[in-house]
Amino acid sequence: MTRRRVAVLLHDDLPNKYSINALIAALHRHGYRDNLYLAPRGEGVLEAMAELSGKYDVLVVGMSLMSTQLPSRLGLIERLRAARRRNTLLVLGGPHASGDPAGTILSLGFDAAFIGEAEESLPSLVEVLEEGEDISRVKGIVYRCDDHPAFTGRGRPVNLDDYPPFPYWERRFGPIEITRGCPWGCRYCQVPYMHGAVLRHRSVEAVAQVAEAFYKAGMRDLRFISPDSFAYGGDGRRLNLDALAELVDTLHTLAGKHGGRLFFGTFPSEVRPEFVTDDTMRLIKGRVANTSIIFGAQSGSERMLKLLGRGHGVEAVLEAVETAKRHGFRSDVDLIFGLPGETREDIEASLELAEKLVAMGARIHAHTFLPLPGSPLADAPPGKIPKWAKKRLYRLIGIGGLYGQWERQERLAQDLARLREKGVILGRSGWRLVRAGC
Repeated sequence: MTRRRVAVLLHDDLPNKYSINALIAALHRHGYRDNLYLAPRGEGVLEAMAELSGKYDVLVVGMSLMSTQLPSRLGLIERLRAARRRNTLLVLGGPHASGDPAGTILSLGFDAAFIGEAEESLPSLVEVLEEGEDISRVKGIVYRCDDHPAFTGRGRPVNLDDYPPFPYWERRFGPIEITRGCPWGCRYCQVPYMHGAVLRHRSVEAVAQVAEAFYKAGMRDLRFISPDSFAYGGDGRRLNLDALAELVDTLHTLAGKHGGRLFFGTFPSEVRPEFVTDDTMRLIKGRVANTSIIFGAQSGSERMLKLLGRGHGVEAVLEAVETAKRHGFRSDVDLIFGLPGETREDIEASLELAEKLVAMGARIHAHTFLPLPGSPLADAPPGKIPKWAKKRLYRLIGIGGLYGQWERQERLAQDLARLREKGVILGRSGWRLVRAGC
């Protein structure tokens, strides 16, 4: 049987560069290199799609999308749908595809949605298409079958050591993902419902190999991706100080050897407040370049913290800020306003906590609640912050104690709610439309 010629065209969108880097690395590891193309950002993907669809038997056009990007990407998605040819397969990955696969297929018009990670499922899709087989063989996708979306079942969890976080051999760099998954299941968050509750860690040896290549290429500032950097090597509920110490010591040595810098427990990752202990702070002090750490409080209300499933109280947040300060680190603390079911008393408690933390030397990273598809609160009303609360937030901005995109997020929350009302986002009810097989 003659194998079909299949190409992959990835939309190289700047906000999704971390996931695109991981997919490039995975496709290269599976031997797909000469038939992998990156579309220029924006409208360039339409020109590339038109050109490549005439050169190959099948063209897979892939996008990665966060739900927060959906309102601004709808126009491009519509143009992709209108311009595709019979031999073009439109596929979507990322948090939005995992959170709203039925909407991805039925409303947005994609042919397949990748559920969770795609380091193995995307190369598997290419292989199946080359063989001329049906894509129902590919684990980990929801695909269009006649008039309904069909689920092929979850694929096996990816071993992070098998796939570099970025294709450093192509001089594409980024943060190193050291941990995937989260055991807490906070009700506003997509992460545990996309990557699972069991933590998977990239081994120290694998992290060191990528870090070595990073520094040897002349890159200087190394950062990491993790839902909780201090949870490295553990189950996410208890510290594994030995594993954390081995990782930090190894990376500190590499940074010193190459004249680089190490940023740990800060953007684009964070830590949990109860893991900010004297032991963890002593462990990173003198080894990292950052002088601040980021962790989530999310609310100053004990009631809301329980409803959200955070697994810690307000006291843990205060203790974390004090502990970090004792070791010479400033704390940047996440707080979410406009949460579903939040009362005036709950908002007051969050504002009081924010003011107390700023007085202790911390900064507040303020957010507005977003009803994210795939999270338990996906169908909740959009976050809205009352005017009286905004006035107190503005005062904190004025003294340099608060920052964040909370005003933009308030508008974005409304946009997501409108798309849900229009049926573009199907939300949790969409899963009832997904069948197990065609």
